[in-house]
Amino acid sequence: MIRKFTVFFFHALFLTVPLFFTSINDELFEFNKIVLTYAYTTIIVGLWVTRMIVEKKVLWKKTPFDIPLALFFISQLLSTITSIHPHTSIFGYYSRFNGGLLSVMSYIALYYAFVNTVEKKEVGSFIKTLLYAGMLSAFYAFIEHFGHSPSCFFITGKFDVGCWIQDVQTRVFGTFGQPNWLAAYLIMLIPLAVSETIRAFEIKKSWYAWFLFGVVGLFFSTLLFTQSRSGLLGLAMGSFVYGVLLIKQWFTDIQTRSSFRPLLFLGLCCAFLVFLFGSPLTPSAKQMLQKFRAKPATATPSAPSQQPAGTQLEVGGTESGAIRAIVWKGALAVWKRYPLLGSGVETFAYSYYKDRPIEHNLVSEWDFLYNKAHNEFLNYLATTGAVGLGTYLLLIGWVYWWTLRHSADSPYSIAAWLAGYTALHISNFFGFSTVVVSTLFFLVPAFVSVEFSISDALSSLPPWERKKKIRAKQEPVSLYQWSVVGLVSIGVLWTLLIVVNMWRADYAFAQGKQLRTAKQGEQAIEKLKEAINLGPNEAVFHEELSLTASELSAAAYAQQQATPAADLGELAIRESDKMLELNSRHLNFYKSRARMLITLSQIAPELMGEALRVLDRAQALAPTDAKLTYNRALLTEQGGKKDEAITLMKQAIDMKPNYEVAKEQLKRIEGR
Repeated sequence: MIRKFTVFFFHALFLTVPLFFTSINDELFEFNKIVLTYAYTTIIVGLWVTRMIVEKKVLWKKTPFDIPLALFFISQLLSTITSIHPHTSIFGYYSRFNGGLLSVMSYIALYYAFVNTVEKKEVGSFIKTLLYAGMLSAFYAFIEHFGHSPSCFFITGKFDVGCWIQDVQTRVFGTFGQPNWLAAYLIMLIPLAVSETIRAFEIKKSWYAWFLFGVVGLFFSTLLFTQSRSGLLGLAMGSFVYGVLLIKQWFTDIQTRSSFRPLLFLGLCCAFLVFLFGSPLTPSAKQMLQKFRAKPATATPSAPSQQPAGTQLEVGGTESGAIRAIVWKGALAVWKRYPLLGSGVETFAYSYYKDRPIEHNLVSEWDFLYNKAHNEFLNYLATTGAVGLGTYLLLIGWVYWWTLRHSADSPYSIAAWLAGYTALHISNFFGFSTVVVSTLFFLVPAFVSVEFSISDALSSLPPWERKKKIRAKQEPVSLYQWSVVGLVSIGVLWTLLIVVNMWRADYAFAQGKQLRTAKQGEQAIEKLKEAINLGPNEAVFHEELSLTASELSAAAYAQQQATPAADLGELAIRESDKMLELNSRHLNFYKSRARMLITLSQIAPELMGEALRVLDRAQALAPTDAKLTYNRALLTEQGGKKDEAITLMKQAIDMKPNYEVAKEQLKRIEGR
């Protein structure tokens, strides 16, 4: 019974996490997915341990991937211990969450719980659950392309796409929050759906085969609607791996050649979908028809307009590939400073700015904060060093090596798992993992380990015989066992409470930010204090409270309310001190402190000098940040040091030659 409950929660994990998000948190998608994953992990591990206690034996199987998993975990642990900010390395960067040591521990725990709970014959049902979850996620995004977002219906009551700032019709993201994240999920599922379709045709299960055929079409159409170049490239490489493995099998097993026809049919249908809907590199049938029907406005020929190649992150913005190349250069520079263990798990947002290439100032996203290297491999290299990247590659390589050794046992399954795995790595080369695909990254080895394991004598028996054997082996649970189970239950409930409080803290934080934006400062402070009570070690909570209190302090002073102004000013400085005490590595926190001090300088002008000193410290963390130099120049001018301000403003322009605002300010300061 306990085992069945564990299996149930694994199904629930695969089904609900991809779909789960809310509209009331600070980060709507990834935060909710990681919190739900932590909750499922707690329950599943608790049930696994309880089963050991009841059955009076250690349920731990030796698996093919124990060594690489152990080495990878040790690398993450060592990198966390030596991290420039251990709190971030443990819990993950706030707003990303996935990738911290805690999430890695969760995924590895799920791996071992899976291989020690799930039986070989149950793998098929899990594949179905994965495909059903993908079908729901894909359909959710599919209809967004046609102007109908279920999210907007839940949030505003209108079945349109008006609730999103992003152009969700052009690039759908469904319940994932970002098109590339949805694409990475779909490209892992498409090979599985293809293999299940081939199987269904082979066993003459026509209705199910055509249903799965439609699922493949839904997945691929939605992938096209994400307009994800990395996703399509990943799927192309995954399809290549799939084809190579099947062709290899066709030469050794003539029976597998029957898969050629459905594969060819699926390929032709996907090609038709590309023709119908278009892709990031090709126009849709509608666009081609419009171009064909269009007539020139005049008889005079005009020069063709050139469109920039590739995807831009904003209208008129720098092509994303060019931005990535700059960030990758900075990631390599970070690794050179921390060659062995990196700057610390998930600390890229802190370490990158010391090595940020000066050419980053010339791109459209020059003043954005980059908390990932936008290349999973370089991100591991920068944050966990050669040891971290080496063990990560070892784990990936071990999965390929072991799985290919069993390629003759089940060619369709092997081809599907490795094709999806390959597609993910190609996609991650241009991006980074999120919660759902990270879960699959660790559970794909679990699936193949279980699927190609040798069934034990008990699981191979008919269900009625198996029940008899189990009853014969069962012994009454002793009082001591019940006591230990009770302690485990308390531990599970305590951990779930921590997870719930993590969610409540973020919810209160989001409410506080919304109230601050709505100019309801007093209510905002109460909500932010609630968030801090639930999560006292999250520096972002203290940052928001500090800024809110400083704004209220300045407003109270303007209304000649001296005592409230002083109290709120003290609160702002105290919370800002706490923010930097918790995290002195985050560039944005120095900018926030400077902003807070500038706001309070309306009351105490001497704080302007302190704000300048804070920006000087920030510049030490980010020596190529032109905006910091620009703001230092303005504050220096206000301090009466005109010549020094001119020098700083010229430095800002040297860093960013197209810095038009700085050029205007330089003219003003020089009196031109």
